[in-house]
Amino acid sequence: MSIAVQLQTIALMSACGALMGMGFDTYQLFRRRWRIPAWLIFVLDVSFWVTSVLLVFAVLQRVNDGVVRWPIFLGIIAGAWLYFVLGSKSYTQFLLSVIKFVKWLYLTIMKIIDILIVQPILFVYKLLSILFGFLFTVLLTLGSFLWKLVLFAAQPFAGWGRLMGRHFSRSAAGISAHIKKWLLPKKKR
Repeated sequence: MSIAVQLQTIALMSACGALMGMGFDTYQLFRRRWRIPAWLIFVLDVSFWVTSVLLVFAVLQRVNDGVVRWPIFLGIIAGAWLYFVLGSKSYTQFLLSVIKFVKWLYLTIMKIIDILIVQPILFVYKLLSILFGFLFTVLLTLGSFLWKLVLFAAQPFAGWGRLMGRHFSRSAAGISAHIKKWLLPKKKR
């Protein structure tokens, strides 16, 4: 392997170390902000380190055909150390600013959706429920009034209706008795 390839490998491994440091800070920041169950922390820790190893080996594969030597580890350590000494605080502050901005943007979008979509729909719903409630009350009142009017108009005919009902009942009973006599066999006398 040439010196240029070795220097390029160490430089890229230093960059991988710095990226791993940034990933670690990002992971720790999110882990501190939200309560995560212990079993999930274990899964996330393992996922972080597996992803970091895969990143390093992918870079190694592209740069020097996956040859692992001790300067590679020195490059990773140097990159991570430089990141933690020089850039960790700035990156954490930047990340907090981005999180704050994303949170503000999310709340603003939710407020706009609430004002432009949800509130008009609720207004129309309330307006329709008031309108239908009013129409139902008017129809109920009108129906009650008409029913009372029908009862009042039918009151003189109530006695006549009762007489007709009794007459119809007697006629039906007589017809029923004739049908029974006709259908049932005659008893011996």
